[in-house]
Amino acid sequence: MRGRVVGAALFVVAAACYVGIIVVRQGPPSGGDTVPLTAVTSALANGRLHAAASNDSLPNPPGYALFVSPLVAAFPSLVGAPAWCTTATRAAALRPATVSRDSQTFAADVAECGSERRLSDGTLGSPLPPWYRAQGVLGLLAWVVLALGGLALLRAADADTLGARAGLLAFLVVLPAASSAIVQLYHPQDIVSLGLALGALAQALRRRFLLAGVLFGAAFLTKQFALLLLVPALAAAHDGRSRRRIALPAACVFAAGVLPFLVAAPRATLENLSGFSAGGAVAGATALTLLGVTGTVASAVARDAPVAFAVAACMWSARRFGLRLAHPQMLMALALACMGSRLVFESVIFPYYLLGTSVLFFVSDLVARRSPHRSLAWCAAAAFFVAVHPANRAVGAFGTLLLAVAAVAVGFFDLTRADPTPALPVA
Repeated sequence: MRGRVVGAALFVVAAACYVGIIVVRQGPPSGGDTVPLTAVTSALANGRLHAAASNDSLPNPPGYALFVSPLVAAFPSLVGAPAWCTTATRAAALRPATVSRDSQTFAADVAECGSERRLSDGTLGSPLPPWYRAQGVLGLLAWVVLALGGLALLRAADADTLGARAGLLAFLVVLPAASSAIVQLYHPQDIVSLGLALGALAQALRRRFLLAGVLFGAAFLTKQFALLLLVPALAAAHDGRSRRRIALPAACVFAAGVLPFLVAAPRATLENLSGFSAGGAVAGATALTLLGVTGTVASAVARDAPVAFAVAACMWSARRFGLRLAHPQMLMALALACMGSRLVFESVIFPYYLLGTSVLFFVSDLVARRSPHRSLAWCAAAAFFVAVHPANRAVGAFGTLLLAVAAVAVGFFDLTRADPTPALPVA
């Protein structure tokens, strides 16, 4: 009982610290990907399915909007506003950045708090509310999903010591990618998808395959990269029946969520799922961009190449390790290699792109009960090359590539060196 109280207190303190970081960083911007994401959510909350499905400005599945639109509909006065303003100091910092960097990265017109907004007909409307009086506050719930998923994975891997729990919560609070996903371009869907996928891995370790499939389906419905964790879970399942008990519920949940959108607006829905909407991937300091690969081709490489890599890696691992792959250390190592491959093939890497690999790297260390010095060093180095941006673009691109390859290599190294002698956790 005492352990549960301490654990709950740690969670509350960590959540409060995360909220504090978001407040200090002045919340999510009013422009960028905020606009299309909240537009879909508001349309669903108002019962306008066709309008939601037709929005192809953000190449993501509709899961996040489906999950939070009931809250928007239930509490319209608190979280109903689909747009909000940005504080004056942050708006001043964002505007020159949008001019000097890629115009597709941030919206050029940042709504500043206290200023009257100009409506589509040219007239001036009332000032927008701040983010914490609008849908921006819902982004804070995404961190809760991530933390719960990570803690569930620790428990399933029999690594849920008080120190590991505190370490994980502290890591999720201070990890720059965890707050950048909210304050940079407002991508709470990335955080939610990762949290659901971690929870699904936990259920797979406990051999609760049906529940794992449901969570994987919800994770994939929220963000496509969840497939990179579904494939290792399928490889670790001990027989075909177990794999079907994961895959079928996942497919059913995904189909149930996306089918109404396909019926309402098939072209836009398929383009959002493929990543080809909004003109394809943008360019950045990565090796793929230096090779001149941009647009829809870059989207195809960034979305499909990691999946192909994950399938090949998991098939090889299943043949070599067999049932031992279900051991927590081995499964986490394989998941790290698969998730890290996403960074290898990207055409642009924003700081929050590091979230999945960083969290899996750190959790892998906790599950193996070893010092997390490798994962922390990797997170610091990756943050330098992605967020700080070395002056030379080629140096930044190849530095990021080497770090991504290093994460994949560490995953495979840990996979081959893991000791699967302890008993597997059971339900």
